[in-house]
Amino acid sequence: MSRSKSMALAMYLLAALAGAAVGVAVDRIVFRENARWFDQKAMRQRTFDQLHLTPGQRDSANRIFDDRNHAQDSILAPVRPLLDSASTTARARLTQLLTPEQKAIYDQMQRERQQRDAQRTEKK
Repeated sequence: MSRSKSMALAMYLLAALAGAAVGVAVDRIVFRENARWFDQKAMRQRTFDQLHLTPGQRDSANRIFDDRNHAQDSILAPVRPLLDSASTTARARLTQLLTPEQKAIYDQMQRERQQRDAQRTEKK
């Protein structure tokens, strides 16, 4: 292998390693740290703490948010089957693009998402 090809290969490997390191860092800092924002109870608690709400205000705010969630659920109920169908179709189409290795990773991602969704539903 020529010297220029060796240098190019070394630079490529260095760039790939740097990209992997950045990806891991972003995953840990951004996604895992911000995952708590998807926890409704924790998000409310942070909001109430930042606003320095009194216990009475917190109770009232919780009722307001619960009423809002109930209203949103009622609004979405008629279209939820259509949304679910669109998601199912998109997942099936995406799965067709994937290699067996990618599909295994994607399936694991879907299982983890379903577990998070189940935990989120339990917390409501």
